[in-house]
Amino acid sequence: MPMVTGQQHKAEIPGADAGVAGVDIGGTGSRLRVDTGRPGGVFELMGPPAGVVAGRSTVPDVVRNLCRGFASEFGGRPRVAAAAVGMRGFRSQTQAGSLDPNRVHDILAEELRTTATAVSSDAVTAHLGALGPGPGATLAVGTGAVAVACDDVGRWHLADGMGPHVGDNGGGAWIGRRGLDAAARSMDGRRMGASPTLVHAAEQHFGRRERWTDVTDVSLFAGFAPEVISAASRGDVACREILDEAARSLADGLCAVLSHPGVEPIAVTTGKLLMHAPSFRSMVLQHLLEKRDDVRVRPSAGLPLDGALSLARMLAAHPAVVREHVPLLAVRIGAADWLDDSITMPRVALPVVRPMRAEAEPTAWAVEVRSDFEWSADQLLEDMDGPTAPTAAVVPLTGARLVVGRASRSRGVVPDIVCEDTGVSRRHCELAWVEGGWSVIDLGSANGTYVAPRGEAVPAEPLRSGERRWLADGDRIYVGGWTCLTARAVTANVRPTADRVAGR
Repeated sequence: MPMVTGQQHKAEIPGADAGVAGVDIGGTGSRLRVDTGRPGGVFELMGPPAGVVAGRSTVPDVVRNLCRGFASEFGGRPRVAAAAVGMRGFRSQTQAGSLDPNRVHDILAEELRTTATAVSSDAVTAHLGALGPGPGATLAVGTGAVAVACDDVGRWHLADGMGPHVGDNGGGAWIGRRGLDAAARSMDGRRMGASPTLVHAAEQHFGRRERWTDVTDVSLFAGFAPEVISAASRGDVACREILDEAARSLADGLCAVLSHPGVEPIAVTTGKLLMHAPSFRSMVLQHLLEKRDDVRVRPSAGLPLDGALSLARMLAAHPAVVREHVPLLAVRIGAADWLDDSITMPRVALPVVRPMRAEAEPTAWAVEVRSDFEWSADQLLEDMDGPTAPTAAVVPLTGARLVVGRASRSRGVVPDIVCEDTGVSRRHCELAWVEGGWSVIDLGSANGTYVAPRGEAVPAEPLRSGERRWLADGDRIYVGGWTCLTARAVTANVRPTADRVAGR
Protein backbone atom coordinates (compact mmCIF):
# COMPACT_ATOMS: atom_id res chain seq x y z
CA MET A 1 0.00 0.00 0.00
CA PRO A 2 1.26 3.51 -0.71
CA MET A 3 2.42 5.63 2.20
CA VAL A 4 1.06 9.18 2.44
CA THR A 5 2.76 12.03 4.24
CA GLY A 6 1.42 15.55 4.69
CA GLN A 7 -0.23 17.84 7.19
CA GLN A 8 -3.23 19.20 5.30
CA HIS A 9 -6.74 18.01 6.20
CA LYS A 10 -8.96 16.40 3.56
CA ALA A 11 -11.42 19.26 3.49
CA GLU A 12 -8.64 21.74 2.78
CA ILE A 13 -7.58 20.15 -0.52
CA PRO A 14 -8.21 22.90 -3.08
CA GLY A 15 -10.38 22.41 -6.12
CA ALA A 16 -9.67 22.82 -9.82
CA ASP A 17 -6.18 23.62 -11.02
CA ALA A 18 -4.96 23.97 -7.46
CA GLY A 19 -1.50 22.52 -7.80
CA VAL A 20 0.84 20.21 -9.67
CA ALA A 21 1.85 16.57 -9.34
CA GLY A 22 5.16 14.85 -10.00
CA VAL A 23 5.98 11.15 -10.09
CA ASP A 24 9.40 9.51 -9.92
CA ILE A 25 9.70 5.81 -10.76
CA GLY A 26 13.12 4.34 -10.06
CA GLY A 27 14.69 0.94 -9.77
CA THR A 28 13.94 0.50 -6.07
CA GLY A 29 10.63 2.34 -5.62
CA SER A 30 8.25 5.04 -6.80
CA ARG A 31 6.95 8.28 -5.34
CA LEU A 32 4.19 10.75 -6.14
CA ARG A 33 4.25 14.27 -4.79
CA VAL A 34 1.36 16.75 -5.00
CA ASP A 35 2.14 20.41 -4.33
CA THR A 36 -1.00 22.44 -3.74
CA GLY A 37 0.90 25.71 -3.57
CA ARG A 38 -0.25 26.35 -0.02
CA PRO A 39 1.83 26.30 3.17
CA GLY A 40 2.01 22.73 4.40
CA GLY A 41 0.17 21.53 1.33
CA VAL A 42 2.80 19.15 -0.06
CA PHE A 43 1.85 15.47 0.00
CA GLU A 44 3.98 12.49 -0.88
CA LEU A 45 3.16 8.85 -1.54
CA MET A 46 5.53 5.92 -1.83
CA GLY A 47 4.99 2.81 -3.92
CA PRO A 48 6.81 -0.15 -5.47
CA PRO A 49 9.19 0.02 -8.44
CA ALA A 50 8.03 -0.74 -11.95
CA GLY A 51 9.29 -3.49 -14.22
CA VAL A 52 8.53 -5.39 -17.38
CA VAL A 53 6.37 -8.50 -16.97
CA ALA A 54 5.61 -10.73 -19.96
CA GLY A 55 6.78 -8.00 -22.33
CA ARG A 56 4.59 -5.35 -20.73
CA SER A 57 5.72 -2.44 -18.56
CA THR A 58 4.01 -2.09 -15.19
CA VAL A 59 4.54 1.70 -15.14
CA PRO A 60 0.86 2.46 -15.97
CA ASP A 61 -0.24 0.25 -13.05
CA VAL A 62 2.21 1.90 -10.65
CA VAL A 63 1.09 5.39 -11.68
CA ARG A 64 -2.60 4.48 -11.37
CA ASN A 65 -2.12 2.96 -7.92
CA LEU A 66 -0.22 6.00 -6.68
CA CYS A 67 -2.90 8.37 -7.94
CA ARG A 68 -5.69 6.26 -6.44
CA GLY A 69 -3.81 5.92 -3.16
CA PHE A 70 -3.70 9.69 -2.92
CA ALA A 71 -7.39 10.00 -3.82
CA SER A 72 -8.51 7.40 -1.28
CA GLU A 73 -6.51 8.99 1.50
CA PHE A 74 -7.89 12.48 0.96
CA GLY A 75 -11.33 11.70 -0.43
CA GLY A 76 -12.44 12.09 -4.04
CA ARG A 77 -10.31 12.53 -7.11
CA PRO A 78 -7.83 15.42 -6.88
CA ARG A 79 -7.58 17.90 -9.73
CA VAL A 80 -4.23 19.39 -10.65
CA ALA A 81 -3.10 21.89 -13.25
CA ALA A 82 -0.40 19.60 -14.64
CA ALA A 83 1.34 16.30 -13.91
CA ALA A 84 4.70 14.86 -14.95
CA VAL A 85 6.26 11.41 -14.64
CA GLY A 86 9.98 10.70 -14.74
CA MET A 87 10.80 7.02 -15.04
CA ARG A 88 13.79 4.77 -15.27
CA GLY A 89 13.96 2.87 -18.58
CA PHE A 90 11.60 5.18 -20.51
CA ARG A 91 13.75 5.20 -23.63
CA SER A 92 14.40 1.45 -23.76
CA GLN A 93 10.82 0.47 -22.90
CA THR A 94 9.20 2.76 -25.46
CA GLN A 95 11.63 1.70 -28.17
CA ALA A 96 11.05 -1.99 -27.35
CA GLY A 97 7.28 -1.51 -27.42
CA SER A 98 6.68 -2.62 -23.83
CA LEU A 99 5.40 0.83 -22.83
CA ASP A 100 2.95 3.11 -24.61
CA PRO A 101 3.30 6.63 -23.12
CA ASN A 102 -0.28 7.39 -24.16
CA ARG A 103 -1.52 4.96 -21.50
CA VAL A 104 0.30 6.94 -18.83
CA HIS A 105 -1.07 10.21 -20.23
CA ASP A 106 -4.58 8.73 -20.11
CA ILE A 107 -4.19 7.57 -16.50
CA LEU A 108 -2.88 10.93 -15.30
CA ALA A 109 -5.72 12.73 -17.09
CA GLU A 110 -8.34 10.39 -15.64
CA GLU A 111 -7.08 10.07 -12.08
CA LEU A 112 -5.82 13.64 -11.55
CA ARG A 113 -8.28 15.39 -13.90
CA THR A 114 -5.60 17.31 -15.77
CA THR A 115 -5.11 18.15 -19.44
CA ALA A 116 -1.37 18.91 -19.27
CA THR A 117 0.85 15.86 -18.80
CA ALA A 118 4.41 14.78 -19.50
CA VAL A 119 6.04 11.35 -19.38
CA SER A 120 9.83 11.35 -19.57
CA SER A 121 13.06 9.58 -18.88
CA ASP A 122 14.32 10.06 -15.35
CA ALA A 123 17.44 11.50 -16.98
CA VAL A 124 15.38 14.57 -17.87
CA THR A 125 13.79 14.93 -14.44
CA ALA A 126 17.10 14.26 -12.69
CA HIS A 127 18.66 17.10 -14.69
CA LEU A 128 15.77 19.47 -14.02
CA GLY A 129 15.84 18.65 -10.33
CA ALA A 130 19.59 19.01 -9.94
CA LEU A 131 20.36 21.92 -12.26
CA GLY A 132 17.12 23.38 -13.61
CA PRO A 133 16.26 23.93 -17.28
CA GLY A 134 19.40 25.91 -18.11
CA PRO A 135 22.57 24.77 -19.91
CA GLY A 136 24.90 22.38 -18.14
CA ALA A 137 25.34 18.67 -17.43
CA THR A 138 24.09 16.29 -14.78
CA LEU A 139 25.40 12.87 -13.76
CA ALA A 140 22.67 10.75 -12.17
CA VAL A 141 23.82 7.54 -10.50
CA GLY A 142 21.47 5.22 -8.67
CA THR A 143 20.57 1.72 -9.75
CA GLY A 144 21.66 2.79 -13.25
CA ALA A 145 23.81 5.62 -14.54
CA VAL A 146 23.29 8.34 -17.12
CA ALA A 147 24.91 11.65 -18.00
CA VAL A 148 22.59 14.26 -19.49
CA ALA A 149 23.15 17.80 -20.72
CA CYS A 150 21.00 20.60 -22.07
CA ASP A 151 22.62 23.08 -24.46
CA ASP A 152 21.90 26.74 -25.03
CA VAL A 153 19.06 26.08 -27.49
CA GLY A 154 17.32 23.47 -25.33
CA ARG A 155 18.53 20.24 -26.98
CA TRP A 156 19.09 17.20 -24.79
CA HIS A 157 22.26 15.09 -25.02
CA LEU A 158 22.70 11.73 -23.26
CA ALA A 159 25.54 9.35 -22.54
CA ASP A 160 24.74 5.80 -21.39
CA GLY A 161 21.49 5.19 -19.51
CA MET A 162 21.05 2.19 -21.80
CA GLY A 163 19.88 -0.23 -19.11
CA PRO A 164 21.56 -3.05 -17.19
CA HIS A 165 22.15 -5.36 -20.15
CA VAL A 166 24.16 -3.05 -22.41
CA GLY A 167 24.98 -0.01 -20.29
CA ASP A 168 24.51 1.80 -16.98
CA ASN A 169 28.28 1.47 -16.55
CA GLY A 170 29.39 2.62 -13.11
CA GLY A 171 25.87 2.55 -11.66
CA GLY A 172 24.76 0.76 -8.52
CA ALA A 173 23.70 -2.45 -10.29
CA TRP A 174 26.95 -2.50 -12.28
CA ILE A 175 29.04 -2.12 -9.11
CA GLY A 176 26.98 -4.73 -7.23
CA ARG A 177 27.28 -7.25 -10.07
CA ARG A 178 31.05 -6.74 -10.22
CA GLY A 179 31.22 -7.14 -6.45
CA LEU A 180 29.37 -10.46 -6.59
CA ASP A 181 31.76 -11.61 -9.28
CA ALA A 182 34.72 -10.67 -7.03
CA ALA A 183 33.22 -12.73 -4.20
CA ALA A 184 32.72 -15.73 -6.51
CA ARG A 185 36.34 -15.49 -7.69
CA SER A 186 37.53 -15.62 -4.10
CA MET A 187 35.42 -18.68 -3.29
CA ASP A 188 36.91 -20.44 -6.34
CA GLY A 189 40.41 -19.74 -5.10
CA ARG A 190 41.14 -17.37 -7.96
CA ARG A 191 43.34 -14.38 -7.21
CA MET A 192 42.79 -11.96 -10.07
CA GLY A 193 39.93 -9.62 -9.17
CA ALA A 194 39.02 -11.70 -6.10
CA SER A 195 37.67 -10.18 -2.88
CA PRO A 196 37.70 -12.38 0.25
CA THR A 197 36.15 -9.46 2.13
CA LEU A 198 32.94 -9.67 0.11
CA VAL A 199 32.28 -13.42 0.48
CA HIS A 200 30.35 -13.23 3.73
CA ALA A 201 28.52 -10.05 2.69
CA ALA A 202 27.49 -11.67 -0.60
CA GLU A 203 26.09 -14.73 1.17
CA GLN A 204 24.15 -12.48 3.52
CA HIS A 205 22.77 -10.38 0.67
CA PHE A 206 22.19 -12.93 -2.12
CA GLY A 207 21.90 -16.19 -0.21
CA ARG A 208 23.96 -19.33 -0.73
CA ARG A 209 26.33 -19.41 -3.68
CA GLU A 210 24.21 -22.00 -5.49
CA ARG A 211 21.58 -19.29 -5.95
CA TRP A 212 23.88 -16.60 -7.30
CA THR A 213 23.47 -17.66 -10.92
CA ASP A 214 19.73 -17.06 -10.66
CA VAL A 215 20.07 -13.43 -9.57
CA THR A 216 18.63 -11.13 -12.25
CA ASP A 217 17.00 -8.37 -10.16
CA VAL A 218 18.95 -5.18 -10.83
CA SER A 219 17.71 -3.63 -7.58
CA LEU A 220 19.23 -6.58 -5.69
CA PHE A 221 22.55 -5.97 -7.42
CA ALA A 222 22.29 -2.23 -6.66
CA GLY A 223 21.64 -3.01 -3.00
CA PHE A 224 25.02 -4.73 -2.86
CA ALA A 225 26.93 -1.67 -4.13
CA PRO A 226 27.27 -0.11 -0.64
CA GLU A 227 29.05 -3.28 0.52
CA VAL A 228 31.56 -2.91 -2.32
CA ILE A 229 32.11 0.76 -1.49
CA SER A 230 32.54 -0.05 2.21
CA ALA A 231 35.06 -2.81 1.47
CA ALA A 232 37.01 -0.45 -0.79
CA SER A 233 37.23 2.11 2.04
CA ARG A 234 38.74 -0.63 4.22
CA GLY A 235 41.47 -1.24 1.70
CA ASP A 236 40.10 -4.16 -0.34
CA VAL A 237 42.17 -4.03 -3.55
CA ALA A 238 39.60 -5.69 -5.81
CA CYS A 239 36.84 -3.37 -4.63
CA ARG A 240 39.03 -0.31 -5.12
CA GLU A 241 39.68 -1.43 -8.69
CA ILE A 242 35.94 -1.85 -9.28
CA LEU A 243 35.23 1.64 -7.97
CA ASP A 244 38.07 3.20 -9.94
CA GLU A 245 36.76 1.67 -13.16
CA ALA A 246 33.23 2.84 -12.29
CA ALA A 247 34.44 6.37 -11.53
CA ARG A 248 36.40 6.58 -14.79
CA SER A 249 33.38 5.41 -16.78
CA LEU A 250 31.06 7.91 -15.10
CA ALA A 251 33.51 10.78 -15.65
CA ASP A 252 33.84 9.75 -19.29
CA GLY A 253 30.06 9.98 -19.70
CA LEU A 254 30.01 13.47 -18.22
CA CYS A 255 32.81 14.58 -20.54
CA ALA A 256 30.89 13.16 -23.51
CA VAL A 257 27.80 15.31 -22.92
CA LEU A 258 29.85 18.36 -21.90
CA SER A 259 31.68 18.23 -25.25
CA HIS A 260 28.57 19.10 -27.28
CA PRO A 261 28.52 22.67 -28.66
CA GLY A 262 26.45 25.05 -26.56
CA VAL A 263 26.74 23.07 -23.29
CA GLU A 264 28.06 25.21 -20.46
CA PRO A 265 31.00 23.66 -18.55
CA ILE A 266 28.86 23.19 -15.45
CA ALA A 267 28.39 19.79 -13.82
CA VAL A 268 26.14 18.52 -11.05
CA THR A 269 25.95 15.03 -9.57
CA THR A 270 22.77 13.47 -8.23
CA GLY A 271 21.32 10.07 -7.38
CA LYS A 272 21.26 7.98 -4.22
CA LEU A 273 24.57 6.24 -4.82
CA LEU A 274 26.62 9.42 -5.06
CA MET A 275 24.65 11.16 -2.32
CA HIS A 276 25.35 8.39 0.20
CA ALA A 277 28.93 7.66 -0.89
CA PRO A 278 30.89 10.95 -0.81
CA SER A 279 34.22 9.16 -1.22
CA PHE A 280 33.04 7.56 -4.47
CA ARG A 281 31.67 10.90 -5.68
CA SER A 282 35.08 12.45 -5.02
CA MET A 283 36.70 9.77 -7.20
CA VAL A 284 34.32 10.56 -10.05
CA LEU A 285 34.93 14.32 -9.82
CA GLN A 286 38.68 13.81 -9.63
CA HIS A 287 38.65 11.87 -12.91
CA LEU A 288 36.33 14.48 -14.44
CA LEU A 289 38.59 17.41 -13.57
CA GLU A 290 41.64 15.54 -14.82
CA LYS A 291 39.95 15.45 -18.24
CA ARG A 292 38.23 18.85 -18.12
CA ASP A 293 39.79 21.35 -15.73
CA ASP A 294 37.44 24.09 -16.98
CA VAL A 295 34.31 22.43 -15.58
CA ARG A 296 32.63 24.11 -12.61
CA VAL A 297 31.09 21.59 -10.21
CA ARG A 298 27.96 22.74 -8.40
CA PRO A 299 25.93 21.12 -5.61
CA SER A 300 22.67 19.50 -6.62
CA ALA A 301 19.60 21.66 -6.11
CA GLY A 302 17.20 18.72 -5.82
CA LEU A 303 16.22 15.16 -6.71
CA PRO A 304 14.48 13.62 -9.75
CA LEU A 305 11.13 13.97 -7.98
CA ASP A 306 11.81 17.70 -7.66
CA GLY A 307 12.56 17.68 -11.37
CA ALA A 308 9.24 16.01 -12.14
CA LEU A 309 7.46 18.73 -10.18
CA SER A 310 9.51 21.38 -11.98
CA LEU A 311 8.46 19.90 -15.33
CA ALA A 312 4.82 19.91 -14.20
CA ARG A 313 5.09 23.56 -13.16
CA MET A 314 6.50 24.43 -16.57
CA LEU A 315 3.57 22.65 -18.21
CA ALA A 316 1.11 24.55 -16.05
CA ALA A 317 2.67 28.00 -16.45
CA HIS A 318 4.20 27.86 -19.94
CA PRO A 319 2.71 24.93 -21.88
CA ALA A 320 3.96 26.22 -25.25
CA VAL A 321 7.58 26.03 -24.06
CA VAL A 322 7.66 22.29 -23.28
CA ARG A 323 7.97 20.30 -26.49
CA GLU A 324 7.95 16.63 -27.39
CA HIS A 325 11.47 15.23 -27.58
CA VAL A 326 11.71 11.66 -28.88
CA PRO A 327 12.85 9.40 -27.26
CA LEU A 328 13.19 11.22 -23.93
CA LEU A 329 10.04 13.24 -23.38
CA ALA A 330 6.40 12.73 -24.38
CA VAL A 331 4.07 15.70 -23.88
CA ARG A 332 0.31 16.03 -24.10
CA ILE A 333 -1.51 19.35 -23.95
CA GLY A 334 -5.27 19.06 -24.16
CA ALA A 335 -7.17 15.94 -25.14
CA ALA A 336 -4.66 14.56 -27.67
CA ASP A 337 -0.94 14.18 -28.21
CA TRP A 338 0.92 17.30 -29.24
CA LEU A 339 3.48 16.20 -31.78
CA ASP A 340 6.02 18.77 -32.83
CA ASP A 341 9.68 18.96 -33.70
CA SER A 342 12.35 17.31 -31.59
CA ILE A 343 13.65 20.43 -29.89
CA THR A 344 12.74 20.59 -26.24
CA MET A 345 12.24 23.90 -24.46
CA PRO A 346 13.53 26.27 -27.18
CA ARG A 347 14.01 29.94 -26.36
CA VAL A 348 11.44 30.87 -28.99
CA ALA A 349 8.54 28.58 -29.88
CA LEU A 350 7.35 29.20 -33.45
CA PRO A 351 4.95 27.33 -35.72
CA VAL A 352 6.38 25.15 -38.47
CA VAL A 353 4.88 24.44 -41.87
CA ARG A 354 6.19 21.45 -43.77
CA PRO A 355 6.30 21.42 -47.59
CA MET A 356 4.54 18.78 -49.66
CA ARG A 357 6.54 15.63 -50.31
CA ALA A 358 7.90 14.98 -53.76
CA GLU A 359 6.39 12.07 -55.66
CA ALA A 360 9.73 10.25 -55.75
CA GLU A 361 11.67 10.47 -52.51
CA PRO A 362 15.44 10.99 -52.99
CA THR A 363 17.76 8.32 -51.66
CA ALA A 364 20.15 10.88 -50.16
CA TRP A 365 20.51 14.57 -49.36
CA ALA A 366 23.55 16.81 -49.35
CA VAL A 367 24.42 20.48 -49.13
CA GLU A 368 26.73 22.23 -51.55
CA VAL A 369 28.74 24.81 -49.63
CA ARG A 370 30.26 27.60 -51.71
CA SER A 371 31.25 31.26 -51.63
CA ASP A 372 28.70 33.61 -53.16
CA PHE A 373 30.12 36.92 -54.36
CA GLU A 374 26.74 38.56 -54.97
CA TRP A 375 25.77 37.80 -51.39
CA SER A 376 29.13 38.96 -50.02
CA ALA A 377 28.88 42.30 -51.86
CA ASP A 378 25.82 43.14 -49.78
CA GLN A 379 26.83 41.51 -46.50
CA LEU A 380 30.54 42.06 -45.89
CA LEU A 381 31.39 44.61 -43.23
CA GLU A 382 34.68 46.46 -42.81
CA ASP A 383 35.89 44.04 -40.14
CA MET A 384 34.88 40.92 -42.12
CA ASP A 385 37.25 39.05 -44.35
CA GLY A 386 35.90 38.00 -47.74
CA PRO A 387 36.66 34.82 -49.63
CA THR A 388 40.08 34.83 -51.25
CA ALA A 389 38.90 32.54 -54.05
CA PRO A 390 35.74 30.70 -55.08
CA THR A 391 35.41 27.56 -52.95
CA ALA A 392 32.97 24.67 -52.97
CA ALA A 393 32.38 21.51 -50.96
CA VAL A 394 29.66 18.86 -51.06
CA VAL A 395 28.65 17.56 -47.63
CA PRO A 396 26.31 14.53 -47.39
CA LEU A 397 23.60 14.99 -44.76
CA THR A 398 23.94 12.01 -42.43
CA GLY A 399 22.57 11.44 -38.98
CA ALA A 400 19.72 13.47 -37.50
CA ARG A 401 21.36 16.87 -36.90
CA LEU A 402 24.32 18.83 -38.23
CA VAL A 403 25.42 22.12 -36.72
CA VAL A 404 26.80 24.76 -39.10
CA GLY A 405 29.29 27.15 -37.54
CA ARG A 406 32.80 28.44 -37.14
CA ALA A 407 35.30 26.34 -35.23
CA SER A 408 37.00 27.37 -32.01
CA ARG A 409 39.52 24.69 -31.31
CA SER A 410 40.80 26.52 -28.22
CA ARG A 411 37.30 26.12 -26.75
CA GLY A 412 36.81 22.65 -28.14
CA VAL A 413 33.94 23.78 -30.41
CA VAL A 414 34.00 22.00 -33.77
CA PRO A 415 30.64 22.08 -35.58
CA ASP A 416 29.61 19.36 -38.02
CA ILE A 417 29.92 21.74 -41.00
CA VAL A 418 32.79 24.13 -40.37
CA CYS A 419 32.84 27.53 -42.09
CA GLU A 420 35.93 29.76 -42.18
CA ASP A 421 33.69 32.74 -42.93
CA THR A 422 34.33 35.21 -40.06
CA GLY A 423 30.71 36.37 -40.23
CA VAL A 424 29.47 32.90 -39.21
CA SER A 425 28.77 32.35 -35.53
CA ARG A 426 30.37 29.51 -33.59
CA ARG A 427 26.99 27.75 -33.63
CA HIS A 428 25.14 29.50 -36.41
CA CYS A 429 22.33 27.20 -37.54
CA GLU A 430 21.34 23.55 -37.54
CA LEU A 431 20.23 21.20 -40.30
CA ALA A 432 17.87 18.60 -38.83
CA TRP A 433 15.98 15.56 -40.15
CA VAL A 434 12.49 15.84 -38.66
CA GLU A 435 9.46 13.74 -39.59
CA GLY A 436 10.92 12.59 -42.90
CA GLY A 437 12.30 15.91 -44.14
CA TRP A 438 15.30 18.20 -43.76
CA SER A 439 14.90 21.60 -42.14
CA VAL A 440 17.09 24.49 -40.98
CA ILE A 441 16.78 26.31 -37.66
CA ASP A 442 18.68 29.42 -36.60
CA LEU A 443 20.58 28.96 -33.32
CA GLY A 444 20.63 32.61 -32.29
CA SER A 445 23.37 33.61 -34.74
CA ALA A 446 24.84 37.12 -34.68
CA ASN A 447 24.34 37.86 -38.39
CA GLY A 448 21.27 35.79 -39.14
CA THR A 449 20.30 32.85 -41.33
CA TYR A 450 18.58 33.62 -44.64
CA VAL A 451 16.67 31.01 -46.67
CA ALA A 452 15.80 31.47 -50.35
CA PRO A 453 13.66 28.93 -52.25
CA ARG A 454 14.90 27.78 -55.66
CA GLY A 455 14.61 30.58 -58.23
CA GLU A 456 13.71 33.29 -55.70
CA ALA A 457 15.72 36.24 -54.46
CA VAL A 458 17.32 36.27 -51.03
CA PRO A 459 14.78 37.51 -48.45
CA ALA A 460 15.48 40.78 -46.67
CA GLU A 461 14.63 39.33 -43.26
CA PRO A 462 16.51 36.41 -41.64
CA LEU A 463 14.94 33.58 -39.70
CA ARG A 464 14.13 34.43 -36.14
CA SER A 465 16.11 32.70 -33.42
CA GLY A 466 14.54 29.27 -32.96
CA GLU A 467 12.53 29.46 -36.18
CA ARG A 468 12.50 26.33 -38.33
CA ARG A 469 12.21 26.35 -42.13
CA TRP A 470 11.65 23.16 -44.13
CA LEU A 471 13.96 22.64 -47.08
CA ALA A 472 13.24 21.54 -50.64
CA ASP A 473 15.65 20.61 -53.40
CA GLY A 474 17.54 23.72 -54.53
CA ASP A 475 16.77 25.90 -51.50
CA ARG A 476 19.67 28.17 -50.56
CA ILE A 477 20.81 28.99 -47.03
CA TYR A 478 22.92 32.15 -46.66
CA VAL A 479 25.08 32.61 -43.56
CA GLY A 480 27.87 34.95 -42.53
CA GLY A 481 29.47 37.32 -45.00
CA TRP A 482 29.81 35.15 -48.08
CA THR A 483 28.76 31.53 -47.46
CA CYS A 484 25.87 29.83 -49.28
CA LEU A 485 24.65 26.28 -48.61
CA THR A 486 22.38 24.76 -51.26
CA ALA A 487 20.20 21.76 -50.38
CA ARG A 488 20.47 18.98 -52.96
CA ALA A 489 18.20 15.94 -53.25
CA VAL A 490 20.24 13.26 -55.01
CA THR A 491 19.48 9.77 -56.26
CA ALA A 492 22.81 8.15 -55.46
CA ASN A 493 25.30 8.17 -52.63
CA VAL A 494 27.29 11.37 -52.43
CA ARG A 495 30.97 11.41 -51.63
CA PRO A 496 32.14 14.56 -49.84
CA THR A 497 34.59 16.83 -51.63
CA ALA A 498 35.78 18.02 -48.25
CA ASP A 499 35.63 16.50 -44.78
CA ARG A 500 32.62 18.51 -43.76
CA VAL A 501 34.75 21.64 -43.97
CA ALA A 502 33.62 24.60 -45.99
CA GLY A 503 35.47 27.67 -47.10
CA ARG A 504 38.91 26.14 -47.43
